[in-house]
Amino acid sequence: MSLKLQNVTLTVPDGTETRTLLDDVSLEVAGGEVVALTGASGSGKSTLLAVAALLLRPDSGNVSIAGDIVPANSDRKRTTVRRNQIGVVYQSANLFPSLTALEQLELVSHIDGSLNDAARSRAMELLVTVGLEARVNARPAELSGGERQRVGIARALMNKPAVLLADEPTAALDAERGQAIMSLLVEQATQHGAAALVVTHLPQQIASSRVLEIDQGRLREQTPSLVSD
Repeated sequence: MSLKLQNVTLTVPDGTETRTLLDDVSLEVAGGEVVALTGASGSGKSTLLAVAALLLRPDSGNVSIAGDIVPANSDRKRTTVRRNQIGVVYQSANLFPSLTALEQLELVSHIDGSLNDAARSRAMELLVTVGLEARVNARPAELSGGERQRVGIARALMNKPAVLLADEPTAALDAERGQAIMSLLVEQATQHGAAALVVTHLPQQIASSRVLEIDQGRLREQTPSLVSD
């Protein structure tokens, strides 16, 4: 399990010119490793995550998931890899209002036609793992912000992903709940052996192996002293 971006460049039209969102970006995250990604607003954090999630195609460069390069010109392959090997935790959880916590997870298996007793058992086990065994029948409106994010983490792990991506998963939470969610995210990524890339404006909140900073589309590794300040 791993995530690898190699020499990725992405540009967009900007009037009569073009603007570079990602400028020859390369990174590699090993299975079981958690890497924090930080940077100012508009620096390219979310764009990089979207490329890693196979939601955006780069102009050049490659994205590899679990050692396999995902071709930019194959919609079917990209959809299959995204569904089966990538889990995403969103800033606001993005739960379906009418579904219970358990049904949110079961839907993942239902979509790919694999909802059976084993999948139902896995959904229950994941909710227990994230501390929601007493809330499996609760709908989003009945859950706190922290509980909704726990459901989001469990749902992202439902397909046993090789890659786990999180986009500011604690932005809507207070400091205490945010710290708890980050700790849970690291614990689950490590336990499941997923290569995790977490976008955050508070890198000190996450026990990552490395902190990468993106600035004007270019990536660099932060020094430990900068991370701890």
